[in-house]
Amino acid sequence: MQAWQCALSKGNIQGLTNGKSGPLILGLHGFLDNAASLACLFPHFDDYQFIAVDLPGHGKSYHRSPDAHYHQLDFIQDIHELVEVNDWRDIILVGHSLGGILSTLYAAVFPERVAKVVSIDACGPLTLEADTSVNQIRESALSRLAKKSTTNIAREVDVKAAVTARCKISDINAEHAESIILRNLTETEEGKKVWGSDPRLRTKSTLRLTEAQAQNLMNGIQCPVWFGGATDSFKHVESVYSKRKIWWKNSQLELFSGGHHFHMVKPSAVSTAIRRFVEEM
Repeated sequence: MQAWQCALSKGNIQGLTNGKSGPLILGLHGFLDNAASLACLFPHFDDYQFIAVDLPGHGKSYHRSPDAHYHQLDFIQDIHELVEVNDWRDIILVGHSLGGILSTLYAAVFPERVAKVVSIDACGPLTLEADTSVNQIRESALSRLAKKSTTNIAREVDVKAAVTARCKISDINAEHAESIILRNLTETEEGKKVWGSDPRLRTKSTLRLTEAQAQNLMNGIQCPVWFGGATDSFKHVESVYSKRKIWWKNSQLELFSGGHHFHMVKPSAVSTAIRRFVEEM
């Protein structure tokens, strides 16, 4: 496993890579995770170039400017600039949770760049009814103002306590939790380890897509899509897929026992399923 980075117009995107050559797999992680959450898949793709990036505001990547925010749809521009700078084509997108949503959105908007999509424990965009718009915008504005008014003092992180806390609310073990947490930390001039992820990531979304908008976007995907769902996850991918499967021209669902990070718990089984899908003609 090697460090990887790419300079974009707004800052550097950092990531991890398996350092191999072959067809490109671009990994996109989940909300408040980072590239480390996908690195567990690297050993199973030695004949692929697998690059897992930290999305802006996450891990080691740049933070947006003070006047900007983290609209979900804005990540599409970040991904496309990354693709354009590297002149990538026929990309295999592998995304977990938020990364799975972004993978399907990117494939819809720029279908000419994507060969296949793998969405782990996510089944298209999160949506809300149109009649919730007023409240969404109000709550978003208030959450941003509240975040601005809070203290910006960097508090030292107790890594052991953070790992224990993460394991209590997740299905991953201490080793996996620590790998994600350590990548989300930065070191101060005094040598203290503090959170490096942008706190603005926790502010509320301005406006979510409606179900009709999500369907219109998903109809734009031209390539095959594989959805991996977990039997014990709060995402309920199986149920969502049963309602939405007509949105995709060529899709399939595969279920695994476990929770939201089942790909980290069962990397071999999940990788085998992904390879089978990716290598289908």
